[in-house]
Amino acid sequence: MTTGLTGILNASFEVMSRLRLAGYEVVSASPQPVEEAVRAQGFEYLQLLPVNRDPAPEVPIFKGFFKKTRRLLYKWIHRNERQKVAIESLGMDDFSKKIEEIKPDLWLVDVELHEHIMTLVAKNEPVLLLSQWFSLWRREGLPPLSRNTIPGVGSQGTSEVLNATWDRLEANRNKMFLKKEFLSGGTDRRSILKKYAAQIGFDEKYIPDNYWPGPFVYSELPVIAMTAEELEFPHDKTSNLQYVGSMVYEDRLDTSTEEWTTKKLNQIFKQKQTTDKKLLYCSVSTFRGGDLEFLKKVVAAVASSDWILILGLGGKIDANTLNPLPENVFAFGRVPQLDVLAKADLSINHGGIHTINECVHFEVPMLVYSGKRSDQNGCAARVHYHQIGLMADKDEDDVATIQEKIEKVLSEPIFKKNIEIFSKKIDRYKKEKTLEHIVKSHVAK
Repeated sequence: MTTGLTGILNASFEVMSRLRLAGYEVVSASPQPVEEAVRAQGFEYLQLLPVNRDPAPEVPIFKGFFKKTRRLLYKWIHRNERQKVAIESLGMDDFSKKIEEIKPDLWLVDVELHEHIMTLVAKNEPVLLLSQWFSLWRREGLPPLSRNTIPGVGSQGTSEVLNATWDRLEANRNKMFLKKEFLSGGTDRRSILKKYAAQIGFDEKYIPDNYWPGPFVYSELPVIAMTAEELEFPHDKTSNLQYVGSMVYEDRLDTSTEEWTTKKLNQIFKQKQTTDKKLLYCSVSTFRGGDLEFLKKVVAAVASSDWILILGLGGKIDANTLNPLPENVFAFGRVPQLDVLAKADLSINHGGIHTINECVHFEVPMLVYSGKRSDQNGCAARVHYHQIGLMADKDEDDVATIQEKIEKVLSEPIFKKNIEIFSKKIDRYKKEKTLEHIVKSHVAK
């Protein structure tokens, strides 16, 4: 079970493929409408009801003076019945029926599907949580994943500052939680999830920490991380977390790439092969409106070089927005990322964990311009720390600086050497069947 978001869905294909090869019958489930993508890979599929991100019931319209105050009073006066309606809107009655119908030997559940996790655990179903992240837990010497801090580097990397950063993060989040609870009359998503947990007997000991926007970080429940421990910062990991290596499904069928894109890419690959020019791939699947200027700087940095640049815009903007392009730059709405990475010499990306895992898999050094959202800062910092690429700032670097950093990653052997070493280290997870052994141990229980 995954949220259905592209990254973790693609990673789940490799999970399912390995488990199927190990002799298991595997079914994919999601609250997102991703049946076509799943079945295209040859897997069975179960559609779940959509996740209700805003379970708060509607409030009557108040007019005149003090209308905001009257709305707030209404929410609190009718708190109990509103919470009941909100809990029902989570759709867990429907999910409970599916549990009884399916009764699998093991549920592998995305750590962000909170109401589903709670329901399964309360029903004593066998559960193994599936994470796409590096460690989300507070550990000595480990910065929050939302920060680009490197432990031991500069004043920000000292133990004292790291602890202060965690304390500040916790305080800010608690302040945010309290504000949302107050303004919603206790019907914000987090409050309703906690109310639902209490209603079904899900022990709050499993969710003592609230550092991630999830909003819960689970303790004691077993979690597998679909990345490699070798790519982490050195730290004493939490006891309920096990790494199973990156999940890159090389046989992934790309259902969104247009035929003309495939033909054009093959021409570009042939050009690279015959001219021996360096191929750069810039992917911005987490593109935001303000990043258009950054993309223009990347294009300008490559324009006068003998490099070839492929821009994958992720369907977020029209490729025509960047026209006219230099003859060595090619922009596409969507590209088959694995096919391009298999040919690329450098990846310029926003720090998404799945892109980083895929770069390591194909031994492609990186220049990471963090999108500064979610875990991207932390991922960029890990790339920099392990010298499999460089961490840079999309809001500060000018055209000349971007060009210099591209040249640095391409020309200095340490980056290519290190990423080849890490690729081999990570390959051991597959050879040793780490995922399969962990699943087998939980099925046996």
